[in-house]
Parts: sequence; C-alpha cells; structure tokens
Amino acid sequence: MGRDMTDEVYVETDEAEDVAGSIRHALRCADIVAKDPQAWKWGILALHSALQGACVCHLTTTAAPMGAVTEKNAIEWIAYFEKSREDQDLAPPATHLMALPDLLKAVRKPRSAGGRRNSRGVNISDDELKWLSRIHYEIRNQFVHVAPLGWSIEVSGVPKIASIVTRIVKDIHDYGWAFRHLDQTKNEAMIIELKHLAEANWSTNFEKSPSG
Repeated sequence: MGRDMTDEVYVETDEAEDVAGSIRHALRCADIVAKDPQAWKWGILALHSALQGACVCHLTTTAAPMGAVTEKNAIEWIAYFEKSREDQDLAPPATHLMALPDLLKAVRKPRSAGGRRNSRGVNISDDELKWLSRIHYEIRNQFVHVAPLGWSIEVSGVPKIASIVTRIVKDIHDYGWAFRHLDQTKNEAMIIELKHLAEANWSTNFEKSPSG
C-alpha cells in the first residue's frame, strides 16, 4: 500500500542541526558548480546560512532567543519573561534575529557567547566584516529576491569566502557553547565537514551542458 497523500510528514531540526545541514549542502554545491553553474547560488546561500546560524548559536543565552535578537526585540522578550510569570497563557512575541552583519559584530566582543565564558571575541577582521556584510546585503539578498532581469555575479572569490566562513564557524565551535547539545558523533562529523569545506575546490572551469 502506498502512503496516503494526506499523511503528514515532519522533519525535526534545531539551530545547531541547521548549521550542520548548511555545511553539508555547501559541500554538495562545491562538488557540482563546475557542471551546474546555478549551484553557485545555493552554495553561497548555504555558506551564509551556516555562518548566520553559528553566530546565533554562539550568542543565544539559556533564555532563548535572548542574545541573538535585535535590541528592540530583546526589550519585548524581557517584558514577556516578566509578565509570563503571572500569566502563563501569555503569547510570546515574534523573534527578530539580528541581521548577519550585526551578528558578526556581536560575536567579535569578549564574553559574547551565551555562557559568557569566552574571554576574547571571535576573530573577524574589519576587512572580513565589510566583505561578509557585502555578501549579506548585496549578493545574498539578490539571490533570495530574484528580480525578473538578467545579471551576473563574480564567483572567483567564493573559495576565500568559504575559507573565512569555515574558520569563523570552527572558532565558534571551539568556544564550546554554540554546539554543546550536539551528540559526539554529530559534533565530530561537523569538524570533519568543516575541514572538507575549507579545502573544497569550487571550480570555475565550467563544463558544457549536453545541450551546450
């Protein structure tokens, strides 16, 4: 008997698993960009997702989502936490995470991890911050909101972007807070996949398609 089309199927995930999944997908894209140039889009989006997710995991305190939300949203959540002590039926506010550039600025600060044990911030230079901010505001947003027009994008810098992203995510991992709930097997797999991603060959020698 086949599955009823009305059956509901769910996939469980969380913020840490999402980072791991983004790393794996970036690796898949790196393997196929030479054969399918459209995969560059998804590779860059996967790198952006991995970096943003890692920052969120690093910054979020035990009172989630505090630490990774905007200043205005933090005020709303603080008010909710206080009022919910007396009103357990009170609906929580929507969550508004900081944009990637603000997340990167936040993780650079000492004691930025949710556990506040990191005596120094994540190492991100001013030049790297500017570059990654451009990836967010220009490239990522253009990929997500594709306008009905033709455009081109330089991809020769993606290997360097991947190297920076993997280094930052690895540093965040090594602080011990962001991925503390991942089991040992998944944790070890993430380290291996980050190493592979840092060494990945994002080939720009495009192969012709069968119809090309």
